[in-house]
Amino acid sequence: MSSSTQQWVSRELSALDLGDERRNQRAMRMVELFVARPKGCIPPMCNIRAEIKAAYRFLSNPEINPGKIIAALGQATAERIPEHQLVLVAQDTTELDFSSRPATEGLGPTGGGDGSAGHGMFVHSAIAISEDGVPLGLLHQQVYSRDPDAVGVKHQRKERPIEDKESYRWLQTAAAVEAAVPDHITLLQVADRESDIFELFAQSRREGSHLLIRAAQDRRVEGPQRHLWEQAEAAPVTDKFELVVRERPGHNTRTAKLRLRFCTVKVQPPQRGKRAAASEPVTLNAVLVTEADPPKGAKRVHWLLLTTLPVANADDARRCVRNYQLRWIIEQYHFTLKSGCGIEDSQLRSADALRRLLALMSVVALRLLWMMYAARVDGDQPCTVAFSDAEWQVLHRHFDPGPLPDRPPPLRQALRWTASLGGFIGRKRDGEPGVKVLWRGLTRLQDIVIGFLLLTQNVGNA
Repeated sequence: MSSSTQQWVSRELSALDLGDERRNQRAMRMVELFVARPKGCIPPMCNIRAEIKAAYRFLSNPEINPGKIIAALGQATAERIPEHQLVLVAQDTTELDFSSRPATEGLGPTGGGDGSAGHGMFVHSAIAISEDGVPLGLLHQQVYSRDPDAVGVKHQRKERPIEDKESYRWLQTAAAVEAAVPDHITLLQVADRESDIFELFAQSRREGSHLLIRAAQDRRVEGPQRHLWEQAEAAPVTDKFELVVRERPGHNTRTAKLRLRFCTVKVQPPQRGKRAAASEPVTLNAVLVTEADPPKGAKRVHWLLLTTLPVANADDARRCVRNYQLRWIIEQYHFTLKSGCGIEDSQLRSADALRRLLALMSVVALRLLWMMYAARVDGDQPCTVAFSDAEWQVLHRHFDPGPLPDRPPPLRQALRWTASLGGFIGRKRDGEPGVKVLWRGLTRLQDIVIGFLLLTQNVGNA
C-alpha cells in the first residue's frame, strides 16, 4: 500500500473513535484496501482470505456505529475550512438501488411518488467546497430507508408539519452544516430544486450564512407580476455570457450562450399547510439565466436561482451562477460512490452492514474526487500530494522511458497518466479525465506498483 494512501486515510480518520483502537485500525485498513480496488464487493477489494473475513466481521458488528465514521470525516473537513474566507456547501440526495436483492433486511421502497418501484435506501450528503472548486470533504450525511407502510401518503403532505416530512432533512442538514462552520467564515449552502422549501428560506441563520437554491415552485410574490417566474422574466437583461455546462454525470460538456436577469422578490408563505398562518414573507434575490438557442437535442439551460446573498449588479449575479455550478461536485460524489466505488454492487445482507460499508466508501470517493478536481484547479503542484514516490516513478517509466527527473512531475500530468491506464485517450475533445477512467487507472497502477516492488526486492536479494 502506498504511503500517500496511508497518509490520506490517517488524516481523514484521525478523530475516529469506534470504542476500541483495534476497530479504528481495522476501519483504516479496510479503507486502504478499498482505495486500491474500489469494486463494491468485499472479496475482490480485500483479496486475501484473512482480510475478507475481518472485513465481514467488521461490517456485521452491531457495535460499529457508521455515524462515527462520518463524524470523523466531518471533523477533518471542518479543520480545513478555516483556510478559506468563503466556503460553499452543496447538499443533495441520491438513492442506492438494491432491487436485485429484495431479501436484504432494513431496506425500503425507493420508487416514484407512491413508492411502488425500486428497493434500497437514500443518502443525503453535504460536501464542503472551496470557492475555486476543490472539494474539501464531507461535512454531514444522513442515510435512511422509507417505511413500506407509509407508501402512498404523498397527497397528505400539505397537512403534515415539516418535521414529519422526508423533506425535513434539508433543514436538518442546513442547521448541522452551519454549526460545523466557524462563525467568522462566510457560508453559502447550495442546493438543487428539491430543496425549494419555504421553511428552509424562513429558517433562522447566523450572520454570514447564506442560501443559494434553484427554484422549482412558482411562488406568490409581492408586486404587479404576483408570481416568481413572471417577475424574474420581467427584469431587464443585464448581461450576456457563455458558460460551460454538463447535463448529467458521464456526459460531455458544452458551451451555452446565456442571458442574465436579476431582481429582488418578496416571497409569500404557502396558503396551505401547518405553518402557513404563522409564516412571514421572505425577501430574496432572484437570478435568472436562460439559453435562447440550445443545440439540437440538448437540454435548454433555464435556471432561476434564489439567494439570500446581496445581488447589486451583473458581477454579483454571475458569481451566483458560477457558485451554483459548483453544486455539480455533490452529484459527482454520489456518482463516484455508485459508478467508481460500486456501492450498489455490494452483496451484504442488511441495511446496517451497507451503512457501515457506505461510510468507509465515502473516504474512498472523497479521495478520488479530490484528486480529480485538485488536478484541474491546481495541476502544477507536485504530484506527491497524491502519489507516492513508487507510484509516480512507475508512471514516469511507463509513459516517458528514460532517466527519472530530479523532481516529481506535476499533479495534472501524473493524473492524466493514471487515467490513461484506465482508458483515457486524451484527445482535445475529451477534456479532463473523469471518475471512471481515474479509478480504473488507479486500480491498474496499484497492481503495477506491487509487481515493480516485488521485482526490485527480488533483484536486491539475488
